[in-house]
Amino acid sequence: LYEVALQGDYWGKPFNFPKLENGISPEFFNSEYDDLWLEAHKVVAKFGTPYFDNMMPAYRGYGKGVSCYQCCAYCFVETPESSEDFEEKLYFIDGKHFTMGSWQVISLNLPRIAYKANGNDTKLFEEAKRLMDLAVEIFKVKRKWMDVMIKQNRIPFATQRPLDPRTRQKGRPAVDFDELVYTIGLVGGNEMAQWHTGYQLHESREAVKILIRLILEMQKYKKELEARHGIKIALARTPAESTAQRFAIADLLTEEFRAKAEKMVKGDLIRAKQMLIEGKKDVPVYYSNGTHVYVGAKTSLIEKMDIEQKFFPLLNGGNMFHVWLGEANPDPEALYKFTQRIATQTQIGYYAYTKDLTICNDCGMVTSPLHEQCPNCGSQNVEWWSRITGYYQAVSGWNEAKKKELFDRYRTLVGSK
Repeated sequence: LYEVALQGDYWGKPFNFPKLENGISPEFFNSEYDDLWLEAHKVVAKFGTPYFDNMMPAYRGYGKGVSCYQCCAYCFVETPESSEDFEEKLYFIDGKHFTMGSWQVISLNLPRIAYKANGNDTKLFEEAKRLMDLAVEIFKVKRKWMDVMIKQNRIPFATQRPLDPRTRQKGRPAVDFDELVYTIGLVGGNEMAQWHTGYQLHESREAVKILIRLILEMQKYKKELEARHGIKIALARTPAESTAQRFAIADLLTEEFRAKAEKMVKGDLIRAKQMLIEGKKDVPVYYSNGTHVYVGAKTSLIEKMDIEQKFFPLLNGGNMFHVWLGEANPDPEALYKFTQRIATQTQIGYYAYTKDLTICNDCGMVTSPLHEQCPNCGSQNVEWWSRITGYYQAVSGWNEAKKKELFDRYRTLVGSK
């Protein structure tokens, strides 16, 4: 698979789908498999496309159940403790099987929560809980609507009952909707902490502490909501490719929060304000993604790693650590050594190395980093590729906020040839 991935497609371009997922587990992450891991990191060095699912930290519960760490880093887990018929599902007894996914995702604007609290911890936690209550009411509406859709057979693929190959009898529905969770997402943790404490995550331990406290309070209240309403809820970092922008714009357009948001939003505020006056909606401002350090923070990779790893055990998936590569030709062996460090010395559960690519539409040359014209043939008919949040795609399809974030990213060196 990696031999093909290293070659690229017919034109030499990287495959952005299917996602190349590498599961790091104790029995396969040792010197016996160094050659295979090095092959994976050759693809990382050339294209940056692989992802790493780190199952080494204790909180991942490796060997105690099954997990799905896919999509944009969402993590769904089932264990013998959480599922009474775990063994039956594992071996498809009587057609039983795992159903992992989310009914609905609702993201919360953490900076606005901080604006309302205005430095008061109690108010901060109370406002977060109020929004979680509101999210549950929306979940109920979604479930009611979905029940109608299922009853009217408007979701035929998910509700199909495949034939048992032995008995030729119809088995259980493909999707067990009762097993799905409801996801509450977090956006703008960095700016929340910045307004509440006066410092960004990379600037002060107090900023990190208040975000940790908020998440712990939300996790505690999540359990109360689950017991009260009889539903399963996940607290996660949502990809928020557009939501991080939309929340920032909403706060800039709301008189109550405008002055505060102008001090917190990232991107090009002056240009964005002018574009908003002109009636444009796609403008270059954003909040930081989830619990991430501000992408433009000029902090070392080790310091960034130390901050962001703290949030992985606290969330029910969704989190992803990014290494923005600054080298045009990183050394695969150096990348592999860094992967070993992340996997064995941190709590980071999911991560990727991102390499910015320039693809020439005339000669087909793939180069790095971002060039206005092809270094090979000089053509300006080029396309930029990078990882937007959870997957690679052409930069031309990004919104203005993500394009601005692309140029704000502080890239680091892991090791060059």
